[in-house]
Amino acid sequence: MSKRIGVVFPGYGEQFIGMGKDLYDESRVVQELFEQAAGAVDINFVKLCFASSAEDIAAIPHAYVAIYLLECSLYEILRAKGLRPDFIAGHGIGEYAACFATKSLSFIDGIYFLNKYAQFYNEFINNKQAYTVLRITRGFTEESLQEVLDELATPESPAYIAAQNSPQSFYIAGSLKTIEKVEQYCIEKVVRKVKNLGAAYGLYSHLVDEIANQLKLYYHKIQFRPLSVPLITNVDGVYVTTPEALQSSMTRKVNSRIRWLEVMQGFVGCDVIISVGPGEQLIEWFKELYPDKEYFVVTTLEDIKKIFHLFHEESEESTSDRFEVKDLHEADLINELSSDYDIDPDEED
Repeated sequence: MSKRIGVVFPGYGEQFIGMGKDLYDESRVVQELFEQAAGAVDINFVKLCFASSAEDIAAIPHAYVAIYLLECSLYEILRAKGLRPDFIAGHGIGEYAACFATKSLSFIDGIYFLNKYAQFYNEFINNKQAYTVLRITRGFTEESLQEVLDELATPESPAYIAAQNSPQSFYIAGSLKTIEKVEQYCIEKVVRKVKNLGAAYGLYSHLVDEIANQLKLYYHKIQFRPLSVPLITNVDGVYVTTPEALQSSMTRKVNSRIRWLEVMQGFVGCDVIISVGPGEQLIEWFKELYPDKEYFVVTTLEDIKKIFHLFHEESEESTSDRFEVKDLHEADLINELSSDYDIDPDEED
């Protein structure tokens, strides 16, 4: 029996100068994606990704689209090699590359929309330099953390759980004043590991309702097509299989919590998890939940060679434009758990 494969795409935070250089040098397909991206958003991605500075590539208007470009480039090579995952997801802005990987979102639509989002979001946080993101990696449950926020936040100085990334790992989005109170609370109440990440990691809460409203017009310009692979969404933590369901989840993602713990639970039936893009953070969160699965991080061509044994044999079908759709009933079976069913004690032997 072949291994069940899950593919995930990282979000903002681990971009670096030189990412994608080996792909660009070796692949005409990747060169064409760079050219399409440059034409769509008027950015010289060759210069940005290979010859700029760490500060320049980390800027929101650059990083968001550069990460998307890298992840789509990597996945195009993986797809051509024969990779056929059983489930796909992306964290934060990585969800746009996940949509591309399902064949529901075109490359151009994805980079065009993400560029608009990055522009609006960058203007928002520059004009309102009062928000940030705090990372907490231990010491709380969702319920206990929400109790702290209810106690410390005010209508004038709000704070929200913007992401739950593992059982005890959270991103908190909020005003600087309240985030400082949360940091102090963590210092006083045992040693709880916290770090101020900055707003670039995404506020994903009612703080950015304004941006969600700005983007409504642009969502209607995107055509979501049938998915070839089930995608587990950030906003609900469940997999979707239709373009209508995917569009609904994507229109809600900007100002909704990232439910990454629930996303990872959706990969319970997979034997292998592949992170496609920069950094190893997603894999570290997965290992907390599933220490016995097989893991790979794909950022370079050399990484792709290391997982070649996972690919199906290349065939004329796998390298053509044939639209392959996964068996979605099979997706249900892969993720069945005994806990999904209620047992009537009267029916037990």
